Amino acid sequence: MTSSLAKCVRITKASDYADIFQNGTHSQSKYWKLIVSDSGNSSSRLGLAISKKIFKRAVDRNLFKRLAREAFRKSRNELEALDFIIMVKKTVTINNALITKDLLKLMKDTKSRTKI
Repeated sequence: MTSSLAKCVRITKASDYADIFQNGTHSQSKYWKLIVSDSGNSSSRLGLAISKKIFKRAVDRNLFKRLAREAFRKSRNELEALDFIIMVKKTVTINNALITKDLLKLMKDTKSRTKI
């Protein structure tokens, strides 16, 4: 079993990102910012927007990308068919499990509040 995300569950087009940024529902937690929009597909999709302005080092940006992908991959079956764009807030990296738990809670809370 592969642990990578298939292309069909990733947001890859710039036009899709622009549409979600413009029409999506914004929410945030202590470590993450999340934009959610109706995917129009049968499954949820993930997009990452980890800014170089927030974390200068690629190592730091890649850590948050890995954590976000893994959290999404493991909980994808529990989420509705929505598009998620995940951004990170400027924080001191603490416990990876705590950061991942915060993201999962935000994704599930947003799912219950979003009626699209």
